[in-house]
Amino acid sequence: MFKAVVLACVIGAPTDCVEFHDVRGPYYTERECRSRAMEMSRAIGEIANLMPIKWRCDLLKKGMLS
Repeated sequence: MFKAVVLACVIGAPTDCVEFHDVRGPYYTERECRSRAMEMSRAIGEIANLMPIKWRCDLLKKGMLS
């Protein structure tokens, strides 16, 4: 199972960044996780002064839900 994570930084302040962790998942496939990360990136991009920089899908250990 995977969890989507997106890193977004303040426009004009590239060292002022925030990590967003998905609260809908976890996802069974990496493909589902990638799709969710892209969805999160679009939503974050609509927030004033934030620009998504990176995303990743973290593999969860067996028995973990987040």
